[in-house]
Amino acid sequence: MSENTFSVDDATRIVAAGEQAALHAKRATRWFKVFVLLQAAYALAFTVSVDVAGVGYWKAFAPFVLATLCIWMIAFRYRQSVPRHGLRNMGIAVATWFALYTLMLDPALQLFQLSSPWWWVLAGVIAVTPVVACLFASSRR
Repeated sequence: MSENTFSVDDATRIVAAGEQAALHAKRATRWFKVFVLLQAAYALAFTVSVDVAGVGYWKAFAPFVLATLCIWMIAFRYRQSVPRHGLRNMGIAVATWFALYTLMLDPALQLFQLSSPWWWVLAGVIAVTPVVACLFASSRR
């Protein structure tokens, strides 16, 4: 058995230091939620601009890629404070969004000739849900 003994004051100080460290860790990862929301907003804006506003695919894709590269470079700069598996899950979510929208929802709406802008917005919202799911801590466990 251990012979270590702590006074009540030492134990209180150690617990307070642990709580303070947890608070700093939570504060350090707060930027990740903004990163996820920006990526979701860019993806939805791309979808709406191409299918609702009628912007050409490559004219919408270039700003989307540039904005995405910018926020991902910032994320890689602060990767020490990323929540557990955060960047990996975001990469999977962005790839899922692209495949879901490009390979499934867009061709399906064109096949059934659903031309209302609301169908395209709904398809964009559905496609962006994997990215938004990265906001929750359960997606990083």
